[in-house]
Amino acid sequence: MSVCLPDSIRMRLPYLLARAHQRQLDVFARHTAAFDIAGREYGLMLLLEAHHHLWQSQIAEALGLDRTTVTYLVDALEKRDWVARRRDPADRRAHVVALTAAGEKALADIKPAVVEAKKELLAPLSEQEQDQLRDLLVRLITTEAS
Repeated sequence: MSVCLPDSIRMRLPYLLARAHQRQLDVFARHTAAFDIAGREYGLMLLLEAHHHLWQSQIAEALGLDRTTVTYLVDALEKRDWVARRRDPADRRAHVVALTAAGEKALADIKPAVVEAKKELLAPLSEQEQDQLRDLLVRLITTEAS
């Protein structure tokens, strides 16, 4: 017997955002299963692709994660030889993280699967609606930073 959610839950923005996020995680995981990578790991790799090398504290700030979580993500990627971590010679307290050649190849291999996941997730929306959704979400998170 299935339970029908009342509109008092089903139409609430927090519920809708959480469900959309869960659907995105599920679609991403299905499309990237062959690579055994989590969305946060993928995001970290994209950040390093754009910036070449960063301190772990910079990664945490940029991705909105706590430093402990970033340490776990870097550990997981380092075990796969997708990133390398070393002490910053200018500040021995800080670790610099960079993509390895294997990480660059893995990222290139993963990207088509991520594109397909995005297509599936956003298929119910027109291109204009996809752009509108993205713009609205950017406004929501940009307001948070202000």
